[in-house]
Amino acid sequence: MLDGEIDVGGITSELMLASGVLWTAVLGLGLAGYWFVALLVSVFLFHPWFIIGASSNGTISTKLLVYPLGIWTGLQLSAFVLTEYYSNAFAGSSPAFLVTGMHPSFAAVYWLYWVGGFMTITLGYGIYFRKHFLPEGEWDRFLDEVERVNAESERPEADEAVEVRNQ
Repeated sequence: MLDGEIDVGGITSELMLASGVLWTAVLGLGLAGYWFVALLVSVFLFHPWFIIGASSNGTISTKLLVYPLGIWTGLQLSAFVLTEYYSNAFAGSSPAFLVTGMHPSFAAVYWLYWVGGFMTITLGYGIYFRKHFLPEGEWDRFLDEVERVNAESERPEADEAVEVRNQ
């Protein structure tokens, strides 16, 4: 099941549109006073960009949708839910305990959102880089394309200005 690939080559425009819709939803919810819902929706802003960026030759491995993207999403949502919970639980008072020296609501953001999210994406990139992000031969194709573009740009064109000297 996780060894499959999803063709995303034809839906890049739709993914970009989804990103815009999500940004608009976050902004609208925030302005309407639903900041927590806006915060939860903001987690999904990363998804279209991840799918486009992690695809290779118009496809993305389903493994990448589970790890790191699925795990990252779970960590982000957990961080925000725990932050909301502990913020409300200790509103107007100090907690009787700290988590690694921090207020529980901030510790959730620090450990799950920041450290957990960073480590998940970084580790996923390290594990899957060669196979999914830059498959065999892809780098060589890129270098060939760069050489071709450079060679074309070095050729003199007929419509370029030519200096004429009067003698």
